[in-house]
Amino acid sequence: MKTPMGEREPAEEPLLPLSTRLGWGLGSFPMASLNLAAGTLLVRYMTDTLGVAAALAATLFSVAKIWDAVSDPIIGHMSDRINTPWGRRLPWMLTGGLLSAVVLVATYTAPVSGDILLPGFLLIMMLLFATSYTMFMIPYMAMPAEITSSYNGRSQLMSFRVVCNSAGSFIGLGLAPMMLGLWGATRAGHLKMAMVIAAIATIGVLVSVYLLRKAPRAARPAQAPMPFFRQLASAVQIPPFAWLLLSKVLYFLTLAFTLTAMPYFTKHVLRISDAWLGTMLISQTAALMLSQPFWLWIARTLDKRRGYLMAAALYGAGCLSYWIADTAEPMAITLARCIMLGFAGGGTFLLSQAMLPDVMEYDYHINGVRREGTFAGLFIMVEQLAGALGIAFFGWSLGAFGYAGGFEGVRVDQPQSAIDALRVCVTIVPAVFIALSMLSIGRYKLSNRMLDELRAKPAH
Repeated sequence: MKTPMGEREPAEEPLLPLSTRLGWGLGSFPMASLNLAAGTLLVRYMTDTLGVAAALAATLFSVAKIWDAVSDPIIGHMSDRINTPWGRRLPWMLTGGLLSAVVLVATYTAPVSGDILLPGFLLIMMLLFATSYTMFMIPYMAMPAEITSSYNGRSQLMSFRVVCNSAGSFIGLGLAPMMLGLWGATRAGHLKMAMVIAAIATIGVLVSVYLLRKAPRAARPAQAPMPFFRQLASAVQIPPFAWLLLSKVLYFLTLAFTLTAMPYFTKHVLRISDAWLGTMLISQTAALMLSQPFWLWIARTLDKRRGYLMAAALYGAGCLSYWIADTAEPMAITLARCIMLGFAGGGTFLLSQAMLPDVMEYDYHINGVRREGTFAGLFIMVEQLAGALGIAFFGWSLGAFGYAGGFEGVRVDQPQSAIDALRVCVTIVPAVFIALSMLSIGRYKLSNRMLDELRAKPAH
């Protein structure tokens, strides 16, 4: 049988058990809610509730993200090499997920003041969260290549992840601002929010690990140990992975700007409440979830690369449309824009993630080595580095253009230079990065046909 693009489809494997698909997808639910609560709102918490200067807040956040990035391939390498009755991945996921929930709550118990004590406390908490988050996410992202070799089956598996990740985003992006709208963007309000999210996430981690306990596991072939840094160097020399990595860096720079800037943009440019911010983000997340059948269809009928290009173009257009947004804009138009961005984001997120296990399989067929953790570690590492750079540049830009922080969430009137900087950070900057991401993924050539041909060759 041939696809509409003229490529021969391989014989499809039976579907994975629902418990495996649901268990793996569900793993993204607690981590998305925790990461967003420790990311999107944390910079504004530091500047507008604790009174930390914008440039210092961005620097602290970026140091933690850089550590996160450095630790990613190390933990990936370690998870490739251990062996337990639960396999290589689940012990890391259980430990990292539970620690992340505990550290989130601790982060929002910041001391009242202190030129050194307050920044030092925040940095330590962010470093701890980054480490525990990595302990979960790297082994988690290594699993798809181990549990199925089906090209379209991986897309379906990733769709479970996108839906569950979106549900976590409901909590971290939607429910969290609404809780702040109810309890106030104060120290106490933020702590209550963190406790609720941590409790929900803890349940999610436990259920995910339980459902995955009987998931299929790829046999680890006998292979000579390869030094850690040589593994990293050889991985990035694989052309499909190199172009996917570059595209991922640029895409996550886009997300770093849009997600970090949006709570500031709605507060100071649109001048709407955190409750309305939550409504906007819930609308965007709902559209992301509901878009999955469409993008799965696109992946099957065109391919993942072309689908990503379509979704990214739509996302860039949505970002640019914020240029004309102001306080007079009807909320219906604002919500329609959020739905458009969510629909497009569903495609960029799903299809970029679905390409990763294909690259892992490609590497195995070419080199005869299973090192899914190393690839996942590099993949998450570039996400974290891009996030660190984006957040740092955003915070430094706010400081350079005169942004005035505050205490206990009280709105402070901003100079026009800061308002203009916010508008550029939400529109022009992400549109440029997403366009560059499209150029990069245009060079990614790995397809279903190529993998099918490799599978037909004698095994190593």
